[in-house]
Amino acid sequence: MEERHSPSRPLRLGTRRRAARLKRAASLPAEGGFAPAKRAASLDTDKQLKTSGAEWLQSLETERDAHRRNVALQRRLTNSVHRIWQSHERRLRDYAPGTKVYNDEFKAAGRWAKKLLQLQNCQTQWVGYRADCCKGRTRPIAVPVGCNDRLCPLCSWNRSARARKRTKNLFDRLTHPAMITLTIPNLPTIRKHNYTLFRQRVRSFIKQHSGWILGGVYSLETTYNRTDRTWHIHVHILADLASSLPPKTDRVKIAGRDLPRFTVMKRRLEYDWLRLWKTDMGRKARRDASPMRRAGEEYEFEQWLDQTFRNRVREKVGGVWRPIEGLSKRAIEARTKWNREFRRVVDIRPVLDRDGAAREVLKYITKSADFCDLPDAIEPFANAVKGARLIQTFGSWYGVQLDDAGDTGAARNFGELKCSCGENHWKRMGMFFHRDVVMIGGQWYLREPHDHNSSGTVPRPTIRALDAREE
Repeated sequence: MEERHSPSRPLRLGTRRRAARLKRAASLPAEGGFAPAKRAASLDTDKQLKTSGAEWLQSLETERDAHRRNVALQRRLTNSVHRIWQSHERRLRDYAPGTKVYNDEFKAAGRWAKKLLQLQNCQTQWVGYRADCCKGRTRPIAVPVGCNDRLCPLCSWNRSARARKRTKNLFDRLTHPAMITLTIPNLPTIRKHNYTLFRQRVRSFIKQHSGWILGGVYSLETTYNRTDRTWHIHVHILADLASSLPPKTDRVKIAGRDLPRFTVMKRRLEYDWLRLWKTDMGRKARRDASPMRRAGEEYEFEQWLDQTFRNRVREKVGGVWRPIEGLSKRAIEARTKWNREFRRVVDIRPVLDRDGAAREVLKYITKSADFCDLPDAIEPFANAVKGARLIQTFGSWYGVQLDDAGDTGAARNFGELKCSCGENHWKRMGMFFHRDVVMIGGQWYLREPHDHNSSGTVPRPTIRALDAREE
């Protein structure tokens, strides 16, 4: 049995009835002719209730619940892959055999048929291991044999969990950890070249700020807009900074305005990221550039910074962003067009939660679950990310392996386990079916009663059996 630690109630959970009662009580006069002190109304809107409820349910989720959710997602993905394979099979009838189009469709149909077979066979068998050091006193473990497909939710979940664990273990190397997010406008189509170009721009951005960004890891994440049918590629960078972020209370005068130093630093990062995509805006000055070149670049930045404030369509009033009043429709359209061309969403914030930061930077692995039921989105995404590196360490973290994209995870999971006696002498038993294993505390074990000397319940090929006997 798995123990669930349930909190008393979701954070910020309230009711509309309570808010209405407080509002009605505040409107009534109190005794003595004085109105009662107004209490703040409940901030629980529908969106906040949905968010707090989702966080509450996520805190209750066990490893078994996560496995069941991933199994449901894999079924939807398998159904989409089957539909893609059938569409390629139907297209073969429209072309003459031997032509280039026919050969391309034939290869695509075979590729998707192979992917479908891999997804259907994913985690249908388990490899059993017994602790040879304890001779039957330790319960044998079972490691699932995955398909190692990048789109598979089951395999992606295991890879993401291992990568998050290693990332959290490396946090001791970070002196001033921060999370940087860089975005670009949505794309109507997606290709492998988009990821290649995006990674080049990210490397250039990190190189430009190598004196400030010492090292870390970045991952490319892709989301799909179902309404507009567009793709949004962005990157999350878990960076080790040479100095802490400036407090928002520090202010500096620039471009004729008194701005927080943090805002100026954030806009400077946005300006450098924008120039990597708009070559007509010039390049960042080199470190050994002349004073005149540096002064000219600073002037161009101040001009762009001033334009960002002149083309705002919203303003912050009382801590809440609201549309600027008095703007005509033509002015709003002109400002929106300028922002769409000369602005990029860039976010930077200090890391206070190691688990949350690791989950944020590595959630790309399971992001395909958002559109796994759309064959029209699965096919271009699978073709675009095939062979593409979506996660990369750099600087002080360079060379650290976080993403195990090349193995099924069985050997690595087996190597990380420890026996109750403190040693790690595990011996392979054989292959088992799903009915022979059970998940306890996030780990698979053989069901009881079990035979410690069993060679598995999955029939082995004759040649493999002979090879095992010779050994």
